[in-house]
Amino acid sequence: MTLADVAHGRDNNFQLIRLCAAAFVVLFHSFALTGRWTQEPLWRIASELNFGVLGVKIFFAISGFLVTQSWLARQDVAPFAAARLLRIYPALVAATLLTIALAGASSDLAFGAFLAHPQTLDYAWRVALGFDMVYRLPGAFAGNPLPHDVNGSLWTLPIELRLYLAVLVAGVIGILARRWSWLAIVVAAAAVFAAWPAGFPLSPNEPVVRELALTFALGSLACVWRDRIPLSLAAAAAALLLVLWNPWGLGRGALFAPLLVYLTLVLAYHPRLRWPSFNRIGDYSYGLYVYSFPLQQTLMQRLPTLEPMQLFALSMGAGLAVAAVSWHFLERPALALKSRFANPSTGHERTPDPA
Repeated sequence: MTLADVAHGRDNNFQLIRLCAAAFVVLFHSFALTGRWTQEPLWRIASELNFGVLGVKIFFAISGFLVTQSWLARQDVAPFAAARLLRIYPALVAATLLTIALAGASSDLAFGAFLAHPQTLDYAWRVALGFDMVYRLPGAFAGNPLPHDVNGSLWTLPIELRLYLAVLVAGVIGILARRWSWLAIVVAAAAVFAAWPAGFPLSPNEPVVRELALTFALGSLACVWRDRIPLSLAAAAAALLLVLWNPWGLGRGALFAPLLVYLTLVLAYHPRLRWPSFNRIGDYSYGLYVYSFPLQQTLMQRLPTLEPMQLFALSMGAGLAVAAVSWHFLERPALALKSRFANPSTGHERTPDPA
C-alpha cells in the first residue's frame, strides 16, 4: 500500500492530528506564560524540542502536503487562492479583534484611548493582513509573568502565507507537475540555505523558521511522490524509535523533519488508524491556535497564581469554546464560499478541496 492508494478525499485523521498539534502549542504556552519555561515536560526530556515547536512543525508538515494536493487537484489560480484566503483570514481577523479587546481590558489606559493609540492601530492592520506580525499593545498584560505580549501564536502565519505563495508560483510555472524538478529545487534550496543561512528569504531568519520551511517542503514532496511512498505501520514505528533513541543526535536533528512528516502521514491515512467519527465534529484546531494565547494571558491576569497545568486546563476549555463558535458561525460559512471561485469550464468544482 502506498500513500497514493489512500490519500484522497476527506477520509483521514488530519482534523484530529491538527487539534492535537494546537493543544501542544497551548500546553507549551501554559508553561511559558506562567514563567515556567524550563519546566515544560518535552523540553526537560529532549532539549532539542518543546511541545510548541513540535505542534507547529506538525502543522507545517500537514500544510505542505494538503496545500500541494489542493493545487494538483485543480491547477487553477482562483480556486486555490480563494481556498487559502478563506481558510486563513476570517479567523485571523476575528482573533485580531478579540486580542485587541482582551488586551484593552487589561491596559491601564482608558479603553477609548487604548483603541485610538497609534500602536493599537498599527497592530490591527498589520496583524489582520497576516504578512507582518507585531506582538505588543500599549499597557497590555503589564503585570503578567510574560508582560505585554498579546498573541505570540501568530508568528507562524507570515511564514505559512509565503510558503503558500511559493507553492502557487511553482504550480503556475509547472514545477509541481514535474516531480523530479520539484525534488531537485527543494534539495538545492536546502543545500544553499544550509551553507548560506543569511540568504534565506523568510523573516525572521532563524533556525526554527528554516526548519519549518523544510518541514513544509517535505510535506509537499510527499504529496508529489505519494505513489512511491509506502504506508507502513512498521516503518512508522521505526521512525518513532529513531526519534526516541536519537542515535548520534540524528533522530531529533537532521532526520527529524522527514521522520515527523512520515509519522504524520501514516497517522493520518493508514486504514487501521482511522477514526472517521471524529471528523463529524467541527475543525476547531485553527481557532484553538489563534485564539488561545490572549485568553491565556487574560486568565493569568485575573488568576495570577495559576500553575501551568491549571492554566492549560482552563485555557483549553475556553479556547475550544471560542474555536467552536468561530468554526460554526465564521470559518465553515466562509469555507462554503470556495465553490463560487471554481471554474465551471474545467469541472474542478466537483473535486473536493483536500485543504
